[in-house]
Amino acid sequence: MPETMQMDHAITYGYRSAEPFHPPAVDGFHSHLQYEIYYFHEGICTYIIGEHSYHLRPGDVLLMHGRTLHRPHPQPDHPYVRSTLHFDPTLLHEYIRQEHVSGLLLPFEQSGNRRISLTREEQPEFEQMLAQLAALPLAEQGKVSFRFILKLCELLSMLASRCREEQTDSSRAGKELYVQHILDYIETGYMHEITLEQIADHLHLSRAYIAALFKEWTGMTIFKYLYHRRISQARLLLHYQRELSITEISRLSGFKQPAHFSRMFKQMVGCSPESYRSRPDYDSW
Repeated sequence: MPETMQMDHAITYGYRSAEPFHPPAVDGFHSHLQYEIYYFHEGICTYIIGEHSYHLRPGDVLLMHGRTLHRPHPQPDHPYVRSTLHFDPTLLHEYIRQEHVSGLLLPFEQSGNRRISLTREEQPEFEQMLAQLAALPLAEQGKVSFRFILKLCELLSMLASRCREEQTDSSRAGKELYVQHILDYIETGYMHEITLEQIADHLHLSRAYIAALFKEWTGMTIFKYLYHRRISQARLLLHYQRELSITEISRLSGFKQPAHFSRMFKQMVGCSPESYRSRPDYDSW
């Protein structure tokens, strides 16, 4: 039975959700302060985290520190079953000794974002822990349940152990590798002019092929993703480098014309860069 539990945003847990994906933003990308554990039970889905894309298979676990923009792209007309757990990492310090906390959070803090593909033998144990979490009360006497925290630590311990054993494999096959190369190319050059022809020449592929491939795997065009990456950078600059002018932020984000930048920013974010900068709350982008 799908279940969603929340405790003052310190912990939010959705167990075996099968609801259709409803993007929190127009393009589906979002970020948050909490660490996230995402488990893929069933369906067909590509997940984008920053400049990386993952074609998920049942039994895949995504570990995300939250700040990196991310979004799923599940295929319609197929089941989309997932469990997601968001938690504030500082919460563990209230219950667990410091030397133990650092080991439990190492996969998030060392790698930032990563995928773990559980074996058929590992999946039942992990899914049992997810079910046990769903059966526990999230809150007791106005605080996060200690039993919930203990079970969460057991889950984190398994993931940390798995990460230590896993050898990083940077090789990707076929289409997934090409999509990753496109994302990498955009990540390193989004602040400069990028054309479809440049990307095609870089990969030694045709423009039509890479355009269709990228749309197939991510659900959006290459240039829609490029503009999203530029606007994402502009948001960071507006937040952390308040001494920069809007014109300078426009240039550093890859826009030639400030007017074009302002128009795209308002279209994608819903307000002008000036209004966005004046917001008091930047917890969620």
